[in-house]
Amino acid sequence: MNTECKKYGDSRLFIGLLSIYLATGCSFEKGEFHIMDVSKKHYFTDSASFHPDCCVATTVTGTLDAPAVVVVQSYLIGGLNDSIHLPRGKVNVKSHQDLYVYRKIVIKYFPGEAKKGNLTIKTSIF
Repeated sequence: MNTECKKYGDSRLFIGLLSIYLATGCSFEKGEFHIMDVSKKHYFTDSASFHPDCCVATTVTGTLDAPAVVVVQSYLIGGLNDSIHLPRGKVNVKSHQDLYVYRKIVIKYFPGEAKKGNLTIKTSIF
């Protein structure tokens, strides 16, 4: 194969792959939620405008005086996507789910016995 044909073939491959990515690819969207009163249950919703077969990465940081739980699930249809157990003391927990089957998620915080502290929940949907 001569050099000109190879360049033409490579450019067609790149354009084809780019078209597939744009047609099925996901956008990258972030959310950030703050919990100042860790003694109460909290519910948040987060959403993104993209093809539904994407990922959700969740990071929880802050401090707690007792263990607690964050649950990430699909909005409306339910189904547990992720259950994140938060330790007592300094919290820095990361989680990643490879399948996201609905464009909206619910983030639920359950305090357990936690009474003092604060948390920040960051989501990246991509």
